[in-house]
Amino acid sequence: MANHYDRIFKENIESLLLPLLKKVLGLSPPKLLPIDAKMQVTQEAEMDNIRRVVHDDPGLDYGLQIEFHVTDEDLRKRNLLHYALFHQITGMSLRQVVIYGGMASPNHIHQDELKLNGLDLKFEVIVMKQIPKELFIDSQVPEEVILAILCDFGDDQSEQVVRQILQNLHKILRRSNRIKKYQKQLLILARLRKMELIVKSEVEAMTIHYDIETDGLYLQGIEQGIEQGIEQGIELEKKEFVQKLWSFQEFSLDKITLLVDLSPERVIEIILEVLQSEGQSEAQALDTIAVYKEKFASK
Repeated sequence: MANHYDRIFKENIESLLLPLLKKVLGLSPPKLLPIDAKMQVTQEAEMDNIRRVVHDDPGLDYGLQIEFHVTDEDLRKRNLLHYALFHQITGMSLRQVVIYGGMASPNHIHQDELKLNGLDLKFEVIVMKQIPKELFIDSQVPEEVILAILCDFGDDQSEQVVRQILQNLHKILRRSNRIKKYQKQLLILARLRKMELIVKSEVEAMTIHYDIETDGLYLQGIEQGIEQGIEQGIELEKKEFVQKLWSFQEFSLDKITLLVDLSPERVIEIILEVLQSEGQSEAQALDTIAVYKEKFASK
């Protein structure tokens, strides 16, 4: 499973590198160049995600290695091996940065210094869950936005943060097919916080919401500019939206009200119509709704 998270980081590293360096490390390198070739450490492991930090004076150049880990493990011996190999091949020093995205307490991975007789290796460890989500969630770079799922939520609820992330992705990418890529990456990263079901539900709800805003009578009414048509179209689409969300049986009435932007009273009226069309009396339908409310109140 760790390979899935590492793959996301490698796919996004080009877009993430400079923002991460600036926001997390306060570092603005004058110029970054890729190292010509991967360096084989063992038959199983390679050194990658290494850049050369270039200066006007080549004597100031050094290597920069950024690695993403989700397992709380002691990396000191591993990083010593990487440093020694890099220096042997390039003759440069190596600045090493570990980004820890796991949710377990960073007890082992926080050991960032190795002291031996005549040797002192020091590297940096960034713990994502200690970084405020605001550092990434409002970014215009989608690769940054999804990192907010690993950050400190503060007092915000998980559903609220996921909704913010998805809303900003839609704002940045609009109707681009690329949004599916970042929704999938968000879903994978959410597993680290056991929030996969929350992300899945919010993605489904938002997909329906955005489909409504770009299709059918809603769009037709706006294009024609007929006020009555707009109101009727919106009402019809919102009614169908309520019916669809109710059929999932996964969203509280408060969440349905928020997503559809209708009054709580109107949402209940629509659900009553659905239940009565299925053969329930008004009293039975009201009981069904009351039980449904209790189900979510206990969560």
